[in-house]
Amino acid sequence: MEAAQPILVALFAITVMGSVGVDLTIDRVWVVFRRPRTLVVGLLLNHLAVPLLALAIARVCQLNEAVTVGFILCASAPGGPVGAMFTQRAEGHVAFAASLIVVMTALNTVTTPLLMGWLIDTEIGDAGASHVWPVMKTILLYLLSPLLLGMLLRYHRPQAAGIALRWLKRTNNVIFVVFFVGMVATQWGVVGEMGSDMGVTPFVAMLVLATCCAVSGFLVAGKQRDLRVALALNTTMRNVALSLLLADIWFTNQQTIMTVMIYGLGMILV
Repeated sequence: MEAAQPILVALFAITVMGSVGVDLTIDRVWVVFRRPRTLVVGLLLNHLAVPLLALAIARVCQLNEAVTVGFILCASAPGGPVGAMFTQRAEGHVAFAASLIVVMTALNTVTTPLLMGWLIDTEIGDAGASHVWPVMKTILLYLLSPLLLGMLLRYHRPQAAGIALRWLKRTNNVIFVVFFVGMVATQWGVVGEMGSDMGVTPFVAMLVLATCCAVSGFLVAGKQRDLRVALALNTTMRNVALSLLLADIWFTNQQTIMTVMIYGLGMILV
């Protein structure tokens, strides 16, 4: 599994962001800019408040270094693509959610490496700052490029984009299932190690962070219900594809990778 892991993670990130791109039109991207107050509040919440909250929770819970890194990676990577799907199911503002995801993904190119470097250096002194430029290049290659290429395909070849969307979604679902089953089968002992070291504390910390994300997003979005639902869900849904990619390339500790996967499941449950 360890030999296939980097390939699966990279393919998962590419297919996830490609599927987001081919499903977007230029008009949908601009929706969020028509609500500047909600946009600014949402960006500050996702790119600043949530990472700082994650650091505070990690300190209070005394999480070990590997789990703390995974925790911070999730918190520093907003814009989970599944946010739009959950927004639709909850009858929230789907266009706003999709537009916000694109803006946050673009900003992640800069904010995620900077936040990751700063917070990881602050917490464990692991020279996270030295990864800033390499991480930016990783995000550009594996996330932003597939997103933009998908959008270009949608703009120039809408019918082809529709076909690509179906195949990309199927592919990333298969990759995730294979990766998840493989990790559980070969790395289940990692979860046991986390439990023996810290008990249920890491899992409680993840649920607390996800719950705080949902509540804060709902409260700060204003009075319009569909916007509150959209911001609540899209603050909770972090970009697991990005977090897994960075954890696998730059940190490699299996507890870090497992933390990202467990948070990805926990945020959906919340």
